Amino acid sequence: MGKAYFHYNIGDLVEFTHGHLGAAATKIGIVIEQSLRMTKDNVYKIRSGEKDYWIPRTRIELLSEAAKADPK
Repeated sequence: MGKAYFHYNIGDLVEFTHGHLGAAATKIGIVIEQSLRMTKDNVYKIRSGEKDYWIPRTRIELLSEAAKADPK
């Protein structure tokens, strides 16, 4: 089995839509966890303010990539 590929990395700044009951809101947050679902698209836990959201990749847009660690 191959290594999982994620479109977004932990620490990335993203914009996403979150909604239920016919209402949707656009929010900005930071990716704090990744999850691979075998039957659907990858989902990401995003922290926005004091709340965390699990959002599928299709509802996320990258604003800024997390800085990479400088290997020494």
